Amino acid sequence: MRVLVIGGTSFMGPEVIKRLFNLGHEVTVFHRGQTRTELPAGVHEMLGDRNDLSSFRSKIQELKPDAVLDMICLTERQAKTLVQTLDGIVNRVIVASSQDVYRAFGLVNGTEKGAIEPVPIDENGVLRHNLYPHREFAKTEERRNYDKILVERVVMNAPGIEGTIIRLPAVYGPNDKQHRWYSFLKPMSDQRPYILLSESLAGWRWTRGYVENMAEGILQAVLNDQAKGKIYNLGENEAFTMKEWVKKLATSLQWKGKIVVLPDSKLTETYSWGINAEQDVIFTSDKIRSELGFTETVSLEDGLKRTIDWELKNPPETHGLDYEAEDEIMRLHHAKTQP
Repeated sequence: MRVLVIGGTSFMGPEVIKRLFNLGHEVTVFHRGQTRTELPAGVHEMLGDRNDLSSFRSKIQELKPDAVLDMICLTERQAKTLVQTLDGIVNRVIVASSQDVYRAFGLVNGTEKGAIEPVPIDENGVLRHNLYPHREFAKTEERRNYDKILVERVVMNAPGIEGTIIRLPAVYGPNDKQHRWYSFLKPMSDQRPYILLSESLAGWRWTRGYVENMAEGILQAVLNDQAKGKIYNLGENEAFTMKEWVKKLATSLQWKGKIVVLPDSKLTETYSWGINAEQDVIFTSDKIRSELGFTETVSLEDGLKRTIDWELKNPPETHGLDYEAEDEIMRLHHAKTQP
């Protein structure tokens, strides 16, 4: 099978590419050449900007791909260019999307109003009514126009295209540029005596997925013809609370400190992430498991160990941790709770 991967040089992408190549498929990666990554010898590269994808139509036609996997389609314009460029060349298109398309995410981030959405949410869940979720704070035009809802509409409604959409959860693991667990791991590695959590965030649940397992799910969608014309949620079966996640990190690091849960009013907004934690964002991945046979290839415990090892060896440039401020918070807390 010949597969063209658009993007795919960071985080999940290399994991998908390695799996495809190791299974004997011919893989070409279209990317800008700005991200340094080690791809298997034998993987072909096509350098270019995806915003100029139409200029590469003849080269793509020469490849005669059986399928195209787009890992970085962010805007309606990019989606339209994608399907126009591939028109008459290939009809199998798989797009990495996000579970931020659901109304539940809008409620969490404050862009949607009204009643809480029941969870877990399947692929028929209510989508956001308000488009362009990043527009209010976006720093680039691309991010201003970001909306996976519009990307999905274009791909799934394009004549001659048999699209597949993979709605991804909060993905963690090695090479996670968002460093999702670092703010907890750093204090643990520094042997801090406590981790502070706000009451609202401590009980909040968000479906997550370890990077290698999410790559396996994408792989199954690329290789399985049953995925044609389908939308799938992807993620771990169980959505733990934030406090439960911190406990799991502590166990893996053998940290003996205490998790201290305090009222939101006693902490800055940093500790509550500024979200509406009344809305959990829990999604069921039953469909991709039953139809495509997806299952995790890396255990939760091993995934966390690999994540922790990478995070501590590759700290972010800034992290916002302030141990002195936390010590003052704890001093005031103890002063008010002492008889």
